[in-house]
Amino acid sequence: MDCLRSRMSEKSAVDLEVPLVLRLPRKSLLAGAVLQHALAVVGTYLARYEPMIYKFGWTHDPFWRWSNDLYGYQRDVDSWSEMVILHVSHEAFGPAMLEASLINQFQGISTKLPGCRNVRQGGDTITEGATSEASCSAAVRVARNVVRDIGVESAAKSPGLLKVARCSESNAERDTHRVLVKQCKLGLPIPLRRLGRGELDYTVLRLRDWFQWLVNSNCIHTLTGLTAPDHTRERCILKEFWSRYRSSNGDHPVFRLAAQGRLKLESTVPLLYHGDEGRGRRRMPFLVTSWFSMIGRGARPADRRARATNVRKPYVKLRPNFKGHSFVTRYLQAAMPKKAYQNETVFQAILKQCRAESNFLTYHGVSHERTGEKLWGVVLAVTGDWAWLVKSGGLRRNFNHAVKSVKDVAQPEGICHLCAAGMKDHPFEHLTHSPSWLSTFCQIDPFLDQSPLKGLLHADGRAATLFQFDVWHTCHLGVCRTFAGSVLALLSETFPGRSKDSRFEALSEAYMAWCARTKHQALLTKLTKDTIGWDSNNQFPCGNWYKGSLSRTMCDFIEDMTAGQEFEDDMLRLSGVAVRALNNFLRGLYEADIFLDRHTASTLGEHGLAFLDLYSQLASLAVQRQRCLFVLIPKLHSLHHQTLQDLVLASRFSDFVVSPLCYSVQMSEDFIGRHSRTSRRVHPALCTRRCTERFLQLAYTKYVEAGYLLPAQQD
Repeated sequence: MDCLRSRMSEKSAVDLEVPLVLRLPRKSLLAGAVLQHALAVVGTYLARYEPMIYKFGWTHDPFWRWSNDLYGYQRDVDSWSEMVILHVSHEAFGPAMLEASLINQFQGISTKLPGCRNVRQGGDTITEGATSEASCSAAVRVARNVVRDIGVESAAKSPGLLKVARCSESNAERDTHRVLVKQCKLGLPIPLRRLGRGELDYTVLRLRDWFQWLVNSNCIHTLTGLTAPDHTRERCILKEFWSRYRSSNGDHPVFRLAAQGRLKLESTVPLLYHGDEGRGRRRMPFLVTSWFSMIGRGARPADRRARATNVRKPYVKLRPNFKGHSFVTRYLQAAMPKKAYQNETVFQAILKQCRAESNFLTYHGVSHERTGEKLWGVVLAVTGDWAWLVKSGGLRRNFNHAVKSVKDVAQPEGICHLCAAGMKDHPFEHLTHSPSWLSTFCQIDPFLDQSPLKGLLHADGRAATLFQFDVWHTCHLGVCRTFAGSVLALLSETFPGRSKDSRFEALSEAYMAWCARTKHQALLTKLTKDTIGWDSNNQFPCGNWYKGSLSRTMCDFIEDMTAGQEFEDDMLRLSGVAVRALNNFLRGLYEADIFLDRHTASTLGEHGLAFLDLYSQLASLAVQRQRCLFVLIPKLHSLHHQTLQDLVLASRFSDFVVSPLCYSVQMSEDFIGRHSRTSRRVHPALCTRRCTERFLQLAYTKYVEAGYLLPAQQD
């Protein structure tokens, strides 16, 4: 409070136009007395100025909150005249609770008084971890203050406190890392490596070092979807994985290596390599690459289905990798700002290191430091959004070459690295059971440049299959958005209203009511024409959201709205059938394991093909009626591969088929987002090193929280 008074005196000397008034309680008052004091002050103002408008809030800096150019009160349309400070605290939870109590008194359901402008209930802008994050220099200052308060002798009883207090405040990141990681062992002991020399002088982590640490720390079970070590069960899981993988991929070289005795399948982990860009400092791209095991703890929809059907977990479980914290299930290779990897030499060096690490684990493996037990790993595919596949693979044929003009192109380049779709005589828009491109699978070299990733282990003549389409980007952030956008546009026309806005208002009310009834998260405050980018009928509607879960919510909403309805419009009738097929396809994938039996694969594939066929019919009807609906996008072709080739056709020749969902990257996207946010808080000159160091510290806490590691014991 004294600090606030001094700041007010400084402000008044500089800027007398900041109308801040201190009406503070005594320091010794308890919470109830503070609330009564605040109510009395508000009552005084109401008695003096009523009628008046007012609102309650809490802030870390009242001066900035009043006068800032972004959303300061002095620039608000309500023309606020004064800010009264009722309470000051050294922590945020007390003011947040006081805010909620005051709003409840004046804006509650039973005591709603005129003049109060609060919309929310208060206290909702603070989270449990709001006060848990601080800069390294702030941690050093706090440690020094604690030592000063309790004395050196008492501080010595707290491990590490004196060491942190002695750190340099000007180099706090470096010194605290030295104390917390090197001395207190509060970080994963994965050695930091250099990508190379000169222009390649960037920090990276090696896959062999990850595996060596996992083996020595008795954490191999995290690679097999288990929550506790069980060597016998781990070997059974890996052995069964390769047995089923052989069913549809018998020509993969890993089986030849096993036959030659160069590795053991029951000790070989199937891996995927992922990369993508997040948003770092100043919204610049930030690249994060990582590896992860194909085998994980499953997905929540599968768990819900198992509980509903009372199915017990099998001893040998083969589930996709979608549960657990991403810092535990993903293994970082590189985290770099665009300034670093926009140099093509650096980017290619990252890919070369991935290939080298994969080859090392495949042909050599790692051994336990005491028992000598070996563990191998094989990178089976590269995953990520389509743009990442194109960049990392140097793919000639990609989505950028989709013909966008009504004029014929003499020799179109093609859109797919797996086949000739999009080239002459092979239109990707033919969404049938026997498209012309099917006979061209892996027949044409897709590589513009010889990508280092082409050297990953693959079947002869099928290097293109290393680069796998991702169901999440294909459906949730692709096909589902275009489909839902068009159907929502059609549904809005069934509601009364003289304008598009009024019809969407009624549709929005129906959506919110459905969310409340079915307990879905709305994720939107309301549905408008802007939600689907439909300002004009000359525009193709498409969902403008960037959360994949919202696409699934919209599809569920559309299914509910069209179920049992008799529409005069054929397009709405077909849309209802199509959305049920799409939901059955996605729901089935999320409820299944890594491998689908022949019947399940065929059934889910047919659901997906039924949706594509209906989507094609809807697009044709839209053209006939001269309406801009159901645009044909290249991601429809990705879905065509996943449904027709990966499921339906594969099920005819194999007892077990790899689920396309295994290559989805939701968890990896979370992993990238966390690193991108870290990159905004470190010095740009040491970004790659600091991000990697912080990750190893944070990952350590997540391993401890998950029970995979015991906390470090301090002397």
